Amino acid sequence: MNVRLTYHSGQTYSEAFSEFKVLVWGGGKKRIRVSFTDKNFERSLTAFSLPVDKGQQLAHAILTAASGVQEPIIFDVDDQPKADASQS
Repeated sequence: MNVRLTYHSGQTYSEAFSEFKVLVWGGGKKRIRVSFTDKNFERSLTAFSLPVDKGQQLAHAILTAASGVQEPIIFDVDDQPKADASQS
């Protein structure tokens, strides 16, 4: 898996991961959580969560692309971050 991040400043960061586990959970809850963990060192590589409906859209997009559909699938996510109580 190749990961490429582009920051607001315009800087980019790229890294390739080859041996990792993917964990998806949250069924029946308000959010779907996805994490990627290094298999050898058991450290978290990255994680994110999405509202259930956006998780369904992402799953549909991945399955559609994996089946060979060439056109890009785009959907919007307007998920405002919750205030961090530790910074108030």
